[in-house]
Amino acid sequence: MLVSLTSTTPEATDLGFLLHKHPGRVRSVDVGFGRAHVFYPEATPQRCTATLLVEVDPIDLARGSKARQPQGLAPYVNDRPYVSSSMLSVALGRLFGTALSGPHVTTRQPRICQVGSLAVRLG
Repeated sequence: MLVSLTSTTPEATDLGFLLHKHPGRVRSVDVGFGRAHVFYPEATPQRCTATLLVEVDPIDLARGSKARQPQGLAPYVNDRPYVSSSMLSVALGRLFGTALSGPHVTTRQPRICQVGSLAVRLG
């Protein structure tokens, strides 16, 4: 799963300040179903894109807890749906928890929160 957030406002790299993630670094965390990464494929003063990549580990999902392990292919083939939106919301919370926790950015740098051009792409 991939989510991109692009800002084309003046001083577009302030998006990193708003999200509490440095545009020059890749941040990765383990989540219960795989790994989630935040990176900036483009970071210029005119255009800045923050991308969240969620890697789902299907083998780990299928194996589940060690307490009860069915035999054969049953752990790998079942009708239980895995909702990608739930996984994405967990990854967003883990990686952007600081940015979501409060209005402290608006008090320190109110110009960042002014209305500008912001685009979201899901893929």
